[in-house]
Amino acid sequence: MRVMISGGGTGGHIYPALSIAEQLKCEYPDAEILYVGAADGMEHRLAAEAGYDFLPISVAGLSSKNPFKVLIVLLKNARGVAEAKRAIRKFKPDLAVGTGGYACGPLLLAAEELGIPTLLHEQNAVMGKTNRILSGKVSRLCLTFPIKELPEHAAKRAVLTGLPVRKAILHAERAAGRTALGLDAHKPVLLLTGGSQGARHLNQALASLWRELLAQNVQIVHICGEKLFDETARMAQEHGLFCQRSKDGEIPQARNGFLLLPYLNHMEYAMSACDVVVARAGASFLAELSAIGRAAVLVPYPYAAGNHQAYNAAAFQEAGAALVIDDTALSAATLRDALQKVLFDIQLNQSMAQASAALGHRNAAARILAAAQEIIS
Repeated sequence: MRVMISGGGTGGHIYPALSIAEQLKCEYPDAEILYVGAADGMEHRLAAEAGYDFLPISVAGLSSKNPFKVLIVLLKNARGVAEAKRAIRKFKPDLAVGTGGYACGPLLLAAEELGIPTLLHEQNAVMGKTNRILSGKVSRLCLTFPIKELPEHAAKRAVLTGLPVRKAILHAERAAGRTALGLDAHKPVLLLTGGSQGARHLNQALASLWRELLAQNVQIVHICGEKLFDETARMAQEHGLFCQRSKDGEIPQARNGFLLLPYLNHMEYAMSACDVVVARAGASFLAELSAIGRAAVLVPYPYAAGNHQAYNAAAFQEAGAALVIDDTALSAATLRDALQKVLFDIQLNQSMAQASAALGHRNAAARILAAAQEIIS
């Protein structure tokens, strides 16, 4: 089995790709996997850390209506398609897989033109630009949520699989996560994460509550984003809280129940250790959240394409798995009100955790691999 995989731009596209690669290696230990993406994207680092060969190609996202800039993007992606074709002819894959983001466009277009079976995974309840373009061309379209307004040509290729989650998340245990991060085994743990890019509004709202929550014996793991670490660290220092960057390869340790991080490679430790999560509503993160069953306070990112995070969050709220705060309504007061409910009402916390787990698809990667085997055969 030889497979080329692509997905990039944010962790929400990259981690599902890595989960599919992980499942492939479980089913086919001798499988050869080549990860394709942008040289300067997160996918380059994360794929290398996961042990996969990486091929950088020319890719660019369309974020401007300026005709000159649009032309530059189109030319760059056309070059990326040509580069992907050369790589396909050399690597000779049995399958090409994309998990969204503009990084996967050139690979899947090139594979389709060369007659290689292609599989595309859509994470969200609303399709992004790249996936809308690709959905009618690929051999199989795998969905996390039922999408009612799929074009007929795409609907014929679609199968509901859920969103794949890394095995490290699936197998993580609460006690082990708390030990790894230096957290007390008997006090509640709150995790805040703004995703791979961070979220300034979330950081500021929780920072106002740090001292109050710590005084209530709540331990805090706050993942603020690499670009926002310095400003969040200054807020921590103003509150008299210890904060220090961990060294490469070192697992950070909480001090007095408080841990501020720019990013956490071993997210399974924080996810398994926590009792409540405050986060955006990206589909990849929600898949991990529901796979392990945790109560959540969700603040959808208001500028997500097609407002897809609002739809994702609404699905969790309707199931009783989360409380949702609109970004425009987020403040220390509204976050405090939500956290007082889900942190200290044990019965509510447990019912939300159970509702979250009921939404999870722990075997999504296996379903996707089954769809891949079908189109290959």
